[in-house]
Amino acid sequence: MLWTESVPQFGLVAGALAFALVGYAAVGEPLLGWRAFARLRRRRDSDPRALVRFYRLAIGIHLGWAAAVALIVLLAPGVTAAHVGLRAPVAWTPLLAAVLGFGLALLIFWLITRNRPKSGGTGAGTGTAPLPPIPDPGQALTVLAPRNSRERRAAAALAVTAGVGEELLYRGLLVAFGASLGLPVWAAAAGACVLFALAHVYQGWWGLVGPGLLGALFMVVYLGTGSLLVPIAAHVALELRSLLLTGSGRRHRARAL
Repeated sequence: MLWTESVPQFGLVAGALAFALVGYAAVGEPLLGWRAFARLRRRRDSDPRALVRFYRLAIGIHLGWAAAVALIVLLAPGVTAAHVGLRAPVAWTPLLAAVLGFGLALLIFWLITRNRPKSGGTGAGTGTAPLPPIPDPGQALTVLAPRNSRERRAAAALAVTAGVGEELLYRGLLVAFGASLGLPVWAAAAGACVLFALAHVYQGWWGLVGPGLLGALFMVVYLGTGSLLVPIAAHVALELRSLLLTGSGRRHRARAL
């Protein structure tokens, strides 16, 4: 698999910052996502600005990741933009497999989420009572789906920042940092895929399985092409499809009602 021609060297300051990001990805992001989504579920139907605030929190986090990765590249004596995937693809054959994989992923997503039966309450109005686990992806999408133009604009911005920020952190930085610590590239990539899945655990089992599989596919494309630009574009497109087309408000609003 293609990646880079040299092993990145982070140095003390950039290495400490990278280590902090790894720790946040392993512990902070799953906990923050779970708490923020639980709060959103309680307030989604009673607070018209709850979803936009949730989107803005996520956007701020994504931008923070991108800024941190850029700072690491500037501070590290032996890390270049190419080490975190910011270069043109150096191989194109894996893109055919990527197209087929994305098509299969969309088909599986459609089969899982279509014609879901109506579920019970989403936890709105329960105060601080514990929330039941989410049994299927339809409930998570119901909560996250934008229902008006303001929410759709925020969702579009979130799709872009998620595609850029998550790819820079979970594919670009984590693989480079793992390789700098002496891990085989495949081991660093596997660990990054696990952390990416854990970041979506707030969505229930679908958050682990669905985004986990997509994250693995993005990783294969990244390592195969040597460029993070292709996974970023695909990630943004899938986020837009999930939030704006699947979650345009019509189908999921009917479920909620």
